[in-house]
Amino acid sequence: MSNEPHPLALPPSFSPDTLDVLTELYNVLQKVHETARESLQNQEQDPATGAPKLPTSTSTPSAAAMTAGGDGKRLTFKDVPNATDGIKHKLQRAREQVRGLPDMSRTVAEQDAEMRELEARIEKQRALLERLREDGLAFGKNDAPTGDRMET
Repeated sequence: MSNEPHPLALPPSFSPDTLDVLTELYNVLQKVHETARESLQNQEQDPATGAPKLPTSTSTPSAAAMTAGGDGKRLTFKDVPNATDGIKHKLQRAREQVRGLPDMSRTVAEQDAEMRELEARIEKQRALLERLREDGLAFGKNDAPTGDRMET
């Protein structure tokens, strides 16, 4: 047996993780949402005086937490492009790998034609199997011994 890879095998560097950006995107959006929510809470008015509440020292985000690269849970809208650079690069690499896959140059019409041919082939095979089954059942009924064959 040869050790040649299957012609339609995926490249070893291509994995589901290559295409998965939802987790990273979710993390970025959650940080932005957390920042927006805290900002909105800080802008709420004091019901007793009608004046805006003053931000507390614990709710003021630090500069390190606001950066995209930090592990902080806050991210401003202006930091989103920097935070999503990794996602963009990941998608670019995935796009290049997908373009390198076999049969990516085929049109939808070509694929539809191949599917119709394969479906027709499957139907022929099913019809052949059904005919063989019926012939086998008929053979068993017509050739059923009435007595012991050793007696004749």
